[in-house]
Amino acid sequence: MSDRQVVRAPARSSTVAGRSPAAGDLYEQDNYARTLLGSLIRAQLGATVTVLVPAAALLLLYPLLAVLFPGLGRVQVAGVPLTFVMLGGGIYPPLVLLGFWYRHRATHVEQRFVELLEDRDDAAARHD
Repeated sequence: MSDRQVVRAPARSSTVAGRSPAAGDLYEQDNYARTLLGSLIRAQLGATVTVLVPAAALLLLYPLLAVLFPGLGRVQVAGVPLTFVMLGGGIYPPLVLLGFWYRHRATHVEQRFVELLEDRDDAAARHD
């Protein structure tokens, strides 16, 4: 038989190192916490909509072009059907760029939210 060893990762704490546990304060139902959470949710929704609308338009454009111009399937570009070229060059790269943009925007929204939480902690510490 072989000897087996169990390897475990160190336990994670509920707070990120270097940051205050201000996120727990959001469960307190004061007006400021509700305003912060509402602001975060609106910002996330806004970022989501600004990505989903162009993505949906882009995805709907492909079948619309295929229906409106049925001859596109017979056109060849360097031996490859034009519809494949449209998929590979006109749909997938913009979708990937939209994904990168969304990730950047979501990270920015989250960082701004954390800054607001830290500002709240700093103001509370000065008040005490």
